[in-house]
Amino acid sequence: MTAIGLMLVIPLAAAVAMLVLGGDSRASRAVALLSPVAQLCAAVCLLARTMGSGWVVLPAGGWAAPHGIALAVDPLAALMLVVAGVTVLAGTAYSLAETGVGMGHPLRLPLMQFLSAGINLSFCTADLFNLFVAFEVLLIASYGLLTLETGGRAARHAFPYVALNAFGSVLFFCVAGLAYARFGSLGFADIARRAGEMPGDPGVAVIAVLLACVFGLKAGLFPLYYWLPRSYPILPVPLAAVFAGLLTKVGVYALIRLFATVMPHDLAGIHAAIAWVSGLTMLLGVIGAISRNFVRGILSFHILSQVAFMTLALGFFTPLSIAAAIFYIAHHIVVKSSLFLVGGVAARLNGSDDLKVMGNLWVAAPWLGVIFLAQALSLAGLPPLSGFWGKYAIAVVGIGKGEYLLVGASLLAGALTLFSMLKIWLAAFWRMEGAVVTGAGEGRTRALTWVCAAMMSLSVGIGLFAEPVMRVAQRAADVALDPGGLAVAIDAAGGKGAAR
Repeated sequence: MTAIGLMLVIPLAAAVAMLVLGGDSRASRAVALLSPVAQLCAAVCLLARTMGSGWVVLPAGGWAAPHGIALAVDPLAALMLVVAGVTVLAGTAYSLAETGVGMGHPLRLPLMQFLSAGINLSFCTADLFNLFVAFEVLLIASYGLLTLETGGRAARHAFPYVALNAFGSVLFFCVAGLAYARFGSLGFADIARRAGEMPGDPGVAVIAVLLACVFGLKAGLFPLYYWLPRSYPILPVPLAAVFAGLLTKVGVYALIRLFATVMPHDLAGIHAAIAWVSGLTMLLGVIGAISRNFVRGILSFHILSQVAFMTLALGFFTPLSIAAAIFYIAHHIVVKSSLFLVGGVAARLNGSDDLKVMGNLWVAAPWLGVIFLAQALSLAGLPPLSGFWGKYAIAVVGIGKGEYLLVGASLLAGALTLFSMLKIWLAAFWRMEGAVVTGAGEGRTRALTWVCAAMMSLSVGIGLFAEPVMRVAQRAADVALDPGGLAVAIDAAGGKGAAR
């Protein structure tokens, strides 16, 4: 079995094994921890291979395209698999450290594995229909996780998430039907080839716009982002970290894949529309963050603002801007996940994440304060942290294209991000009036802080070693922007029957 197959088999097998063993038993917990470790190892192997070969293809069941399903991974998909593995591992480790054996909900860990399987399939698939299937797998798992441990009035906040994503799924299915009718295939390589033979065809542009709407909803772009800041704050901390780090980035990945690999590159009007929608989203998102007075609410709105930086880079649509978007995705997944984890530890120590009652954490947990400050400054884009380099590359491209207003909006969003993160810092860490909850479990709190520290170390490493990470991102952008490379790889793999 190839590494691509392992990315799907491991989480599915782990989920079934945990259901058999008992969702929160000692054996089940061991499986829950080993599964993301194994996925991460397979993803690293895929990244190393694709950096040289460009594409790794697995025709499912040995059936050659176009009659069979092709799974394909390039450096972009492999990098996404790596950071997804890191995030799921961190969320799982935090979840295990937070509660003792038998104290957690028995379905949380198995559903996290099903969610991971859906995310992995989204990155590995090479056709629209299986991308739809992947979205449904991860969405169904996310619906379960969102409502699993939520009761009372808070459960109503899950409705926008379920309703808007269900609408997006219906729209996705309909657009896939239109694409099949137009191109005679749902394979990415086939669509790219046939769309390239239809220059100026309005039908191609309409399908591209509809798919951009579908994936823009999944990513949380204006105006259909209402579901995200309403639903994410009701999640338990480790689930919120995984959701915040990964789910919107699956939508961003799909947008990059669609416009870089599948659709013609001459859709300048659509690219410009994406850029302007992104500029509006980043400002509205950061204004929403400033208006909130509890940690999870501030961080949830920041997801919208930061996702808009990635799609702004996509809208500029140059090789450097696509590389900057990929770099920014890797940075943001790590930083945003860790900030939710840090917020969870802070709320555990203060008994709440309401900034009105938080405080005194710099004295009670100075290392937690260091971790938060490093990640907050990275999110705002201060050098030499990882967030700076992605924003710098995006600004350089924007200035080169003469998009001064959008670049100005991004700089303003960065400044307001810094303001809102300092709001958390001053209230929760620097203010001395807050009372630290005694008996919060010193051993567990220390273990949770170590998980946060590991994520911070990775984020700082991305910033300090930005050049090699950017080289990986540039390689990923170059391969993604070559639609013919996927077709050649699928044809070669089909001739062999399977990729090894």
